[in-house]
Amino acid sequence: MLKILQRSKGTLDLELSNNEIKKLFQSGSSKVLIPNSYNESKELVLINTSGGITCNDSFYTKINLNNSNASISTQAAEKIYAGIGDPATIDININIKNANLYWLPKELILFDNSKLDRKININLSGKSNLIFCETSIFGRKAMSEKIENISFSDHWKISINSSLKHFEAINIKGSIKDNYKNNYTFADQSSLSTILIFGEIIHQLETELSRIIKNIQNHYCEMTKFDDKIIIRSLAGDNYDLKKTVNYIIKNIIHDKLPKSWDL
Repeated sequence: MLKILQRSKGTLDLELSNNEIKKLFQSGSSKVLIPNSYNESKELVLINTSGGITCNDSFYTKINLNNSNASISTQAAEKIYAGIGDPATIDININIKNANLYWLPKELILFDNSKLDRKININLSGKSNLIFCETSIFGRKAMSEKIENISFSDHWKISINSSLKHFEAINIKGSIKDNYKNNYTFADQSSLSTILIFGEIIHQLETELSRIIKNIQNHYCEMTKFDDKIIIRSLAGDNYDLKKTVNYIIKNIIHDKLPKSWDL
């Protein structure tokens, strides 16, 4: 007899206008906390109450920001576990209008034999700024985790006034040993972080970021600016070392607007 395995589903639909919550719908395993904040940015903490994600789980998030300043983080790292079935799906859609968003979720940790299909779509309009930080961990070295087989599709699309400004994708299926060894992909590192910055804020941060990046000597960390955007890539062999580097960068450009949940 075919057994139907229990799966997690979550939906979050949130609208923030003039730093006030105008709409909040949450169902299933998707929840949001709004802690007291003593700075000009509204803090939102996304929570997956299922404790992790596995095959056939599905999560949908929609966020609209209007004339607001917000930082969005997660309560903990999102763990993608091995499972039976089709890849789990995560769909995130964010609209930013005359607003500032600091997208600062904690790391995505992928386990051996995990399957995930994630899409992040963000559109900026008006006088908006975005600082976007995403970190992916392919097996935690401190826990002696190794990735032999994985299915991971991760697509990011960022638009300004509905015109595509940035698109990138990771598509890995099967063994990733060759990707680990390749100097153009992981270079024997297992932890990857990307920071993307859009809006007029790039002109305020460019000089300071150049100074910050030059002070990072322990592992790969490079910055580039073109087409009115800043991209910072960091690679490390250990999750803890990477988190220290990313924290150092973010704390020096966001300062007191850093969410409380963003720490080691």
